Amino acid sequence: MKEPLRSPGPVPRVHRRGDGTRWRVPAPHALTAQEVLARLEVEAELGLDTVEVTRRRSLVGRNALAGRKRLSAWGILLDQVRSAVVLLLLAAAVAGLIIGEVIEAAAIALVLVVNTVVGFTTELRAVRSMEALRRLAATVADVEREDRRDEIDSAELVPGDIISVESGDLVPADARLIEAGDLSVDESALTGESDPVGKTVEAVAADVPLAERTDMLYLGTTVRAGRGRAVVVATGTSTEVGRIADLAEPTDVMQAPLQAGLERLGRTLSVVVVGVAGGLAVLGLLRGLDLREVVEVSIALAVAIVPEGLPAVATLTLTVGMRRMARRRALVRRLPTVETLGSTTVIASDKTGTLTANRMQTVETAVAEGVEERRLWESAVICNDADIAADGDPVGDPTEVALLRGARSAGLDWRRTRELNPRRDEVPFDSVAKRMAVVTEDEVHVKGAPEVLLNPVRDRGLLAAADDMGGRALRTLAVGAGPVPGREADDRELFAGATPLGVIGLADPPRPAAVEAVKACHRAGIRVVMITGDQPRTAAAVAALLGIRSGRTVTGAELDRLSEEELAEIVDEADVYARVAPEHKLRLVRALQAAGHTVAVTGDGVNDAPALRQADVGIAMGRTGTDVAREAADIVLTTDDFSTIEHAVGEGRRVFGNIRRFGQYLFSWHLAVVFVVTAAIALGAPPPLAGLMILWNNIIIDVIPSFALALEPSSDDAMRDPPRPRNESVLGAGTLRRILAQGALVGGVGLTTFLLATGAMGMSTAEAQTMTFVTLTLAQLLAVFNARTDTGSGFRGAGANPFLWAALALTAALETAALAVPGLRDLLGLTTLPPASWAVAAGLAVLPLLLTQTARVLRAAGPAQ
Repeated sequence: MKEPLRSPGPVPRVHRRGDGTRWRVPAPHALTAQEVLARLEVEAELGLDTVEVTRRRSLVGRNALAGRKRLSAWGILLDQVRSAVVLLLLAAAVAGLIIGEVIEAAAIALVLVVNTVVGFTTELRAVRSMEALRRLAATVADVEREDRRDEIDSAELVPGDIISVESGDLVPADARLIEAGDLSVDESALTGESDPVGKTVEAVAADVPLAERTDMLYLGTTVRAGRGRAVVVATGTSTEVGRIADLAEPTDVMQAPLQAGLERLGRTLSVVVVGVAGGLAVLGLLRGLDLREVVEVSIALAVAIVPEGLPAVATLTLTVGMRRMARRRALVRRLPTVETLGSTTVIASDKTGTLTANRMQTVETAVAEGVEERRLWESAVICNDADIAADGDPVGDPTEVALLRGARSAGLDWRRTRELNPRRDEVPFDSVAKRMAVVTEDEVHVKGAPEVLLNPVRDRGLLAAADDMGGRALRTLAVGAGPVPGREADDRELFAGATPLGVIGLADPPRPAAVEAVKACHRAGIRVVMITGDQPRTAAAVAALLGIRSGRTVTGAELDRLSEEELAEIVDEADVYARVAPEHKLRLVRALQAAGHTVAVTGDGVNDAPALRQADVGIAMGRTGTDVAREAADIVLTTDDFSTIEHAVGEGRRVFGNIRRFGQYLFSWHLAVVFVVTAAIALGAPPPLAGLMILWNNIIIDVIPSFALALEPSSDDAMRDPPRPRNESVLGAGTLRRILAQGALVGGVGLTTFLLATGAMGMSTAEAQTMTFVTLTLAQLLAVFNARTDTGSGFRGAGANPFLWAALALTAALETAALAVPGLRDLLGLTTLPPASWAVAAGLAVLPLLLTQTARVLRAAGPAQ
């Protein structure tokens, strides 16, 4: 009863002139197999000859996609030195050389080198790790040429080649089926449809969507069951996969918020440096200072304004975030992506394999009256072509594999059951008839669609159960059994004699971790939008299980009819989109971005690549994801687990929060130095700090405590606060206020120290500068606790960050060395101090911390009274 493979007859060869376009067959799915063979000038039983293969390959090229250009080491290095802050540092080094401050210039150059090396090595490691993740093995194709079958590299295929496929094979090119036997193909990577597609040789309408072209095979999909022969109709970039890859390539790569913010900050600093240096020069000249002295002080102050530690600490902060995400199985390809995740407002996710497990499971059963459930499972595993290998790898149609697993969960030894009931005959599954039968020694076992196997009158209860399961987006199969007819019977009589045993409901269930991750994203103010190629009813049901707003499901066909204005309204109303094509996904992402959202897109299929590329953050699945999807993404999840995205978003928010912490700390220091020097000169006093004192503290205080702040652990509120606006400044209004307050406090005690030392205490300029150096250093070190939190005690939770205490100890040791080691002390222009000066300096230095913490306590206590 097994249906033989069907094939059209021989086709006469027709010779025509033309280039590679002659081998493109428009809408091959709408033509008969005979018509496609005729247009490709090939005989199904013979295949192409060697000469013709060579000629066609010279016209159409190899069957390979054009890979994205490999990012060179020089390109990565160039990216590290193009920022405005780095250019400012370079200008500062040149300025130091001009005025003869070689040591200062050398110190700045050293900082530049360290910044560049750290950023370069980190980014290079991420890029090369991603390249290592790519699959390197070539796909093999079973091809027929000159009446011979051979296995070749699929890259050598040309239009007109006759290929054969069977269960487990990757389809090597787009091809029109000419023979099919029990053939089903998993096309989820291309279409998003979770269920395997039954294939036939019958032509379909020209306007049917890709997921319903049952007579076609597409590059990159996987044969789940059966076997077939087909004629190649498209190769390389002409395939559906190639078209989608081309669609992904021209999309604009969005600049990360932090990256853009640092660029704006660098440009602002450029203006500030020039303005302050010029203003200070004019002020000095008006007060009658020597011109060279004015120029030296102005350039030294300009150097002080530039945050030498900013690029290094920013890069190291992102690097730490990247490594923490790597431990969570998220491989980051571009450092700024870590921070961009923290500002994400919408996650647009594929369904199959991302939010769901991409593995069919039996969910529930409904048995006929008087039938034991075990009887149902016995027939389900006998009327079944799938298998599960000893190592657990499934073989065959995913639905049939799910039945085997369901039977095992029900306590049935399905392998033993098959051994006791050997197969004598069969009626293979037919996607049109939607049924299958297996004949054993004394029974017929059948399964198929409930509407095909069940009688509307006799089996009303089972049909009602099947309808209820279908309403919840479960795939339903009816199972039955009956005696073998006493005489040779046709297929109709085999099915008619079977008695229904029950109905089994199956589904591709949501990942359990994904359900919790969606809840966490919603708590964090992040919308989760499902975009899938699956059926609307299935998409809506899965969305409801996940907790995604599913009141309205929009299809790809509806999107085609919407204007840009109408789409702008829809993207704020609907969170579920079904039966969408790659062009629809790309359009939706652009519409969300146009509405002001920072969009992260997740996916694993070829059909996700354009949207992954367009998104602010593209997140691909590393285990089940296609090469095209991984190439288009910024982040690759090696666990394919949606919950990893939740952790990644939390890490992004932690990174950004820490950038603001060290930004507040770092810039408040530079503001304090500018205030002290400018105020002293305006008052006609000598410079309160020498140039090398400023540069020494810039390097020590900028980098070490700032990096400790960058390693602050995430707070419990990180995923409870709403995402920050995309156009919000890196420092933000609140942070700027705190910078001004802290800078004024630290600068105030520094200036007070200098004036007190030169006045009431009668110290020399060198002693006064040393005392000011000590006060400013200690005050800024203590200010690290003010920068740890925006509200509440700055000491709360400080024990959870051991790097903070190590940084404070190291900084204190280096500052002590600057004061105690004679050679270093002389180089910086410092001197020794009497004990009383140390006591005064310490008393003044503690004031910024004491005043800030007291004000916070009073503010916190105020509303409660």
